[in-house]
Amino acid sequence: MLCYCVFSYVDIVKGDMSLLELVQALGSYLASEEAGRRSKGAHVLSDVLTELPESAIPAQATTRLVQFFCARLSDATCVPHVLASISALQRLSSFTDQCSVDVLRALFKEVHVQSFQHSTRSTAYKLLDQIIQSHPQVAKMMGDDTVLGFAQMLDGEKDPRSLMIAFQIIPKLAKLVDIKNNADDIFDVVFCYFPITFKNREGDPSSISPELLKSSLRAAITCSAHFGEMAIKPLVEKTTATSQSVKIDAYETLTAATQTYSPEVFASEMEVLIEQIREDVVMASDEKVVNAALDTLEAVYSVVSPAAPLTSSAAGQTPEIDETTTSLDYVLKDAIFQLTAEEVKNSDQVGKLLLAAARSSAYNCNVVSDAVLPIVVERLGSTEVLTLRRELMDVLNYVLSASCDISRKAECLEADKDNLLNIYRLDASVPLDKEYSFLHITRLKGITLLILMPQFLDKNETSLALQTISRAAIERNEDENVNKEATHLLVQLSQSNPDQVQTTVLPMFFTALCEDMVAVHKIASLLNALGAIGVAASKVLLPILDGLASVITTGSLALSHYVPTLTTIRKMIETTAATTNGDTVCPELMTKVVAPLLSWISESPDTGHQNQHSIVVEIAKATAAVFSKLDTETQGQYLKPVFDRYSAIALDPDNTSDPLCQLLPLYSALVCACTPQTKLPVEDLSRYLGGLASAALKTTSAVHRDVSFEIIAATINKANAGTRGELTKSVLECADKVESGVAHILLRHWLARALVNCNDKAGYECVRWLLGQITQGSMYSTEAAEGFNIILGNHDWSVTPATHGVFKLLSKQRFYATVVPEITSSFKSASDDKIKANLLVVLTHSVQHMPKSVLMSGIEDVVPLLLSAIRLTSGSLKAASIRTITMVVLETPDTLMSKVSSSIIPLLIGSLTYSDAANTVQVRQATLDALSLVPEKYAYSVIHGARRDVLRALVKARDDRKRLVRADAVKAYNKWLNFGDI
Repeated sequence: MLCYCVFSYVDIVKGDMSLLELVQALGSYLASEEAGRRSKGAHVLSDVLTELPESAIPAQATTRLVQFFCARLSDATCVPHVLASISALQRLSSFTDQCSVDVLRALFKEVHVQSFQHSTRSTAYKLLDQIIQSHPQVAKMMGDDTVLGFAQMLDGEKDPRSLMIAFQIIPKLAKLVDIKNNADDIFDVVFCYFPITFKNREGDPSSISPELLKSSLRAAITCSAHFGEMAIKPLVEKTTATSQSVKIDAYETLTAATQTYSPEVFASEMEVLIEQIREDVVMASDEKVVNAALDTLEAVYSVVSPAAPLTSSAAGQTPEIDETTTSLDYVLKDAIFQLTAEEVKNSDQVGKLLLAAARSSAYNCNVVSDAVLPIVVERLGSTEVLTLRRELMDVLNYVLSASCDISRKAECLEADKDNLLNIYRLDASVPLDKEYSFLHITRLKGITLLILMPQFLDKNETSLALQTISRAAIERNEDENVNKEATHLLVQLSQSNPDQVQTTVLPMFFTALCEDMVAVHKIASLLNALGAIGVAASKVLLPILDGLASVITTGSLALSHYVPTLTTIRKMIETTAATTNGDTVCPELMTKVVAPLLSWISESPDTGHQNQHSIVVEIAKATAAVFSKLDTETQGQYLKPVFDRYSAIALDPDNTSDPLCQLLPLYSALVCACTPQTKLPVEDLSRYLGGLASAALKTTSAVHRDVSFEIIAATINKANAGTRGELTKSVLECADKVESGVAHILLRHWLARALVNCNDKAGYECVRWLLGQITQGSMYSTEAAEGFNIILGNHDWSVTPATHGVFKLLSKQRFYATVVPEITSSFKSASDDKIKANLLVVLTHSVQHMPKSVLMSGIEDVVPLLLSAIRLTSGSLKAASIRTITMVVLETPDTLMSKVSSSIIPLLIGSLTYSDAANTVQVRQATLDALSLVPEKYAYSVIHGARRDVLRALVKARDDRKRLVRADAVKAYNKWLNFGDI
């Protein structure tokens, strides 16, 4: 039959056979009394129709084929293939409305969908969905027949994949057809699936996610107002379920229903629903449940509450609640009871309920504010109990936050403005360090809300309020949470009121930075706040950066604060440069921030600061981040004066005493950040790089040497393939003319960095040269091993993705596949312990920069060397080896099954001894992370022999000298203690 199907398809495409002739040829199969033969005939016809292009099916044949297939739908044996055939015909332009009518009638009348397998049921649903989309007028014309037929198809369906299609059909039907007469039929077969509780099958690409199915069912239940009366009561009942997922599903469905169901439907269940929402919010068992409940409250009140003008009660009087007035009473009565009680309980929950109700509409905002405000004002005026004042102000803050939207600002607030100002005290002279901190934080939040309320405070009041919040962020408080909250509020205000923040807040911060004898922790706090504000609000970013640069360049800042301030500037610049609009912002940053800093440090190269080099490096990092985003022409304009100033110094190895020599990192950052298209202002690039190499190999200045190698590497890396080889050759030729030393080793490292990352074979020649220095026991073998971190490690600006470095695809994979086997082979053949130790250093530097997917390939050969590295190395290298072992345990624990108890755990226990200098804090933390993971990945039978020793070691680690180590040790101890029997 398969061969016949192929030949038939070819013949029809060629025109040697028509479709009707094929049907006639299959007549003996299609009309056979044997079910199997009929099914085979229908199968062949289905396969041919599915593959044929539209041009091969004549228009006049479509109607006759549809009629034929509709008749065959009464034959249950043929139904799966007939449905597939009709689906193939349905895509044709010749498939008319009448064809659709015939198909739907036959489908509804002849096919009992639920008696077939999933694939057939799915085809039936898809066919109906396709007809509804391509011939909507047919579904509309058939009206009730379509609705009842679909309900009959769906009744009893259990497969999630079929249900997904069916649920998506219902909103389309409701839009096309008036389902009023049959709403109960369609609702009954749909709502029985609520709530969705199934779990998808892991690893099955065809499985449906529960979240997606829930969303589709929710859309089906809420697609028509005719479902409202039937759905609202059971939905409200579901909110009382013990399952949190069912609660959330019910609340989210009720929220969605507010878009279609009539207000009268909700009004009938309002009291029960509000009571359940109040219970869920007050109990606060799960934040997701609380949020879902509050969203429902807001959505329901937005449709059931009137949009009538409010008649405000007399100021200062508690409004009388008339139970027949408004549905808001269900929330207001309880809130008023709580607020008038001697002790306010659940103030946070009461505030959230009032906020949800007030946010639902402008009318409701007025009602809530007018009911609550007089009570809170009166009680705050009559009590000095700090806890009570905080609880009352918490509730007031929630109510005020609803008025921050101009479309629903409560009218009564203007009348109570004086009371509000008296409550929150905008006076900036209030002593901040003497107030109850929680009350002070609540007060600051309230002041922020007053600022955010449209047209509530005048300009002077806003300025006074901002000063109060700024002082809270700047001045030291006994509770640092006050400073953190004030900073958070300023970040929020900088996004909505950037101009006022710039004119009022920033000068206060800059003044505080420049005060005499400012403590280090205060400087850090101020800089963190400015950094957060600048990153959050683009409008104040430049003024902040400009101000920070100004306090440095004008000498207003103490020398000891230069480095942290420059670090803040650099971090803000890097964050901004990495955004999507970095290219548009960076030219201005270069002009107004970076250029003044470059000019300042160039005119005063010796600041007298003990961390002079750190100052230069921070400016260089900021320069690279901005300069890399400039276009080629602009970069060229900046480079010319830089080369005029620094190139002579860079090419002279004897100029180490020149103050400008210490500024060479700035030169390097600019050159390395150039795009590949930017032409360096030198006549002969090959000669220039050779000169740099020669000077670097001769100079006694480590700064001069490193800068030269950075420029050489970045330039060679960005050159095209032909030029790259010539430049590398020129550099090496110049190097060969200088007496060998450690600088020659470092030069090869940097050349390897430039070439390996762009998959140039010359890079591997450098790598093998370096490995040769190690295996031959060269006097510089230790430096050769340590420098492998340069090849693949991170750098601030030379050969990095951010500075346009060329990184070819799979370059790290190639390095791993080429170099690691050579390291392994050399280690096995080496007899000298020093050579072995250096090879382990190379291995550790190599694997710690490898992507996880690369490292896991061939890890079996690397593990023994990593274990040796843990024994023989120290510090960061030892920690890196332990982290790699941890990664292996996490990803492929079976690889280490035979070694974990006998080799790995003893090594880890030995790495916890803090008296051993090799076991730095970094090593001990990495060890505890590994030990915490072992019980999760291995069965008790595998590691039970080491359990007692591990617990003894962890008991000692709990008394470690470092707090972070002690905390990690406690976590690891608890895992091992609960692992198996004692």
